[in-house]
Amino acid sequence: MTTQEEDAETVPVARSGWMPPRFFLLYGVAGAALHFALGGPPLLRLPWLGAAVFAAGLGMMLWGVRCIAAARTTIKPYERSHTLVESGPYRFTRNPIYLGLVAMLAGTALALGTLAPWLATVALAATLHLRFIRHEERALAASLGEPYERYRRSVRRWL
Repeated sequence: MTTQEEDAETVPVARSGWMPPRFFLLYGVAGAALHFALGGPPLLRLPWLGAAVFAAGLGMMLWGVRCIAAARTTIKPYERSHTLVESGPYRFTRNPIYLGLVAMLAGTALALGTLAPWLATVALAATLHLRFIRHEERALAASLGEPYERYRRSVRRWL
């Protein structure tokens, strides 16, 4: 196998300015802007619970980042990963950083209480899955082999 073929299999996504944090900001701002511009009937408005869910999501994301840094592997979706991280939140979810981002938008949706922030939350989850997670999982399986397959079978993608 040539280096280019190996890279095609083991590098999840092409380098782009549109990485997960940018999608999080885009959908978060769009959901909040539509909430304030259009309003609408409240679906479920629980500001204190929303704040708690947002804080839990932030904590999950930061914990995941810290575990990746401690393992000295990459956080960047466009770089090949050489180490399987199974500690910290990775014991419960294969994607704690992405889960944290989605939880932060869900917390915002709970706090604001209208449809637009919930749509933004669903859009972020779908984007993360379709644009990043499925490619990252394929690349991890190609680069890490059986240890990753065992991990994938024992730990859920989200929760």
